[in-house]
Amino acid sequence: AGRMLHPMAPGKPKILSVATATPPHYFSQSRLAELAGYPDAQRSGFFANSDIEGRYLWLDPAHVRTDESAEELNDRFQRGARELARAAALSCLERAGWSPADLDFITTTTCTGRLCPSLDAHLIRDLGCRSDVQRVHVGDSGCASAMVALQQASNHLVAFPGHRALVVAVEICSAAYYLDDRLESAVAHAIFADGAGALALGSAGEGASLIEHRTLFRPEHLDAMGFTYPGGRPRVILSKDVRRIGAAMMKEMTATLLASHGLKQEDVAHWVLHSAGRRVIDQARRLLALSDEDVAASRAVLRRYGNMSSATVIFVLEEVLRQTQPVPGDWGVMMALGPGFAAEGALLRW
Repeated sequence: AGRMLHPMAPGKPKILSVATATPPHYFSQSRLAELAGYPDAQRSGFFANSDIEGRYLWLDPAHVRTDESAEELNDRFQRGARELARAAALSCLERAGWSPADLDFITTTTCTGRLCPSLDAHLIRDLGCRSDVQRVHVGDSGCASAMVALQQASNHLVAFPGHRALVVAVEICSAAYYLDDRLESAVAHAIFADGAGALALGSAGEGASLIEHRTLFRPEHLDAMGFTYPGGRPRVILSKDVRRIGAAMMKEMTATLLASHGLKQEDVAHWVLHSAGRRVIDQARRLLALSDEDVAASRAVLRRYGNMSSATVIFVLEEVLRQTQPVPGDWGVMMALGPGFAAEGALLRW
């Protein structure tokens, strides 16, 4: 019955193109374990058992340092974030057949460094957008923030149906690096990576319609994930409870999205799940009773790129489109998790 609810979803915002960008230098996971310099088996084991083969980092392999100052880290973040945001945006616009002057709305997001004016302002200049382009920057929402940015762009298009919108998520996680004795720091250094993803949204054209967007908050877990800033340097907070909390919230989010449209889980052909880490994917797969095929794109992105925080879910969407080539009428569920603790989800219809 659910398949007839939205014949081609008239009037719903659509994702018309997807693009990603990575830094020029790729590091194998074994090389990164060496660079991190953990002497003990437990910490180096986080690298070896991550299901990650390697990661792209905004670093020069010949000059990797673990003693950068807060200022040096943020300078590196600013250079990398601007360059990768621009590259992902231009590629996404090209795939949509748009020029920067066609854009009416831009939403950017990042949490791994500081820029003021914010990233959207730099991107507007770097792309050469119109002077009346509207924009919003979503800051500090962690790995879920591309979905928050997507919701903002979707809301804008509902209000202004003829408009064209661009979403850009970029993270330089290698600039949020803190060496200390905590296990969670070692886990973070073993999985997080750098990258950018972009989505072009419009009301007309071929692509996945955004049928509904939902947010699920569990503020009792506010302290499970985030950053502190000792001496001005970002230091990650990453509780081991995240995998349990996150997978349960993904299950609840899925049930909510599907129930509101009279759908059953078997109606969902495509799962676009944030590649948070090996154990989060495993837990989500178990709780949602998904097949290996359902999480293949999430695992592939984790293996090739690591966890690029907010940008990751856009890489997973690109991989789903490449692997499964959705056909009109297919349903999809897109979800990411982030500090707050929050699950952000969207129901897609091709």
